[in-house]
Amino acid sequence: MTPVYLQRGALLSALGADLHAAGMALRQGALPAPSPFLLHELQQPRPYLYASSNGESRDEHCDRLIGEVLDNTSGKLDDCLLIVASTSLDIDDLEQRAAAAGGFRLEHSTSLDLLAERSRQRWGFADAFTLNTACTSAANALLYGARMLAAGLYERVLVLAFETPSAVARQGFGALDLTSPSGAYRPFHPERDGLILGEAYAVTLLAREPGDAPLAKLLGGFSACDTSNLTTTREDGSHIDWVMREALRSAGASIEQIGLVKLHGTATAANDRAESNGVRRLFGDYLPPLCVLKPWLGHTLGACGLSETLLMMESCDHLPGLDYADQALLPLHASPIAVAGDRLLLANFFGFGGNNASLVLQSCQGSD
Repeated sequence: MTPVYLQRGALLSALGADLHAAGMALRQGALPAPSPFLLHELQQPRPYLYASSNGESRDEHCDRLIGEVLDNTSGKLDDCLLIVASTSLDIDDLEQRAAAAGGFRLEHSTSLDLLAERSRQRWGFADAFTLNTACTSAANALLYGARMLAAGLYERVLVLAFETPSAVARQGFGALDLTSPSGAYRPFHPERDGLILGEAYAVTLLAREPGDAPLAKLLGGFSACDTSNLTTTREDGSHIDWVMREALRSAGASIEQIGLVKLHGTATAANDRAESNGVRRLFGDYLPPLCVLKPWLGHTLGACGLSETLLMMESCDHLPGLDYADQALLPLHASPIAVAGDRLLLANFFGFGGNNASLVLQSCQGSD
């Protein structure tokens, strides 16, 4: 794969109002406090990690972050593609309109394509694409953006990923018994009891050249669907192993060059088992440092491929350890992790429906 640069990044999440604040909070190791919602099916509370709204709507969040990344100095955007990645789509819009009208009507429906087109028109992007591949949506957006740049179709690609706190997502994951009753988000813990969903909005600008102060270099990646099951991937880890190997191959990298693996780590039973098995298949006795980020962001679903990537690259000199590391299914770290600048990072994102993606990145922080 032709490498591309993440020139800049912006993030709004439960961990902070911007990427720098989130990175500082992550370094301190303090977990954000979730807020409860009522799971109707069981009449029980479940946790959710909300981002600070400051009275802004979803579109205002997105436009503000786009402005931060473009830095209001980019001039015309007729050479720039917009890719919008999300699983929440327009669900929050529909819920608000249905509530106001006392029920759903067909005319309430919009689409992610329409939301992307509105953003394209407001900002003047050359074109707008959308992606919804469950938890791999934003990771796939980065890969597709890199391919568009390599083909010379655009000079820049802006990737926008978001996940909103829709009732459909919260109640749906709760009804599937995937959300944590305890509110303790513990990926790979033997007694893990599920995930905590999180709200996030993330933006990055991709280009073939690094720009003034690039955040990271995307060296390669791979994405594929495991068709062995309608909802999950093979628990023996074979498909995940293959996807990671192909990601390394696309980057021209070996496992010995990997200085960190950012695990997907949803804390759901099948996903954690599959990833544990896949990581052990690939690395064998050579296991680089492993980290998880969802305890600090929540599971941001379609946005996690960008929200977690940005946070990882912002903080790769100090990624916090976990207080249950000695009990984990994989050898996680109890103390903070620092990744050397010449080492590569492998970031995993494995989605509902068996769509799996891995990215190979290198930090540009502190480089010339």
